[in-house]
Amino acid sequence: MPEEDLVELKFRLCDGSDIGPICYTSSSTVAMLKERIISEWPRGAVYDVGL
Repeated sequence: MPEEDLVELKFRLCDGSDIGPICYTSSSTVAMLKERIISEWPRGAVYDVGL
């Protein structure tokens, strides 16, 4: 069985902290990525997104 390609992602938050790096398979969906990011988001953090 061939090894599946992995994509490594890291997200930088407004306060300079990071989520990741996390390795995902190329078959990962946006929903899977979103669930993982939300699960690791700092609890109680409030960010001004400048909208």
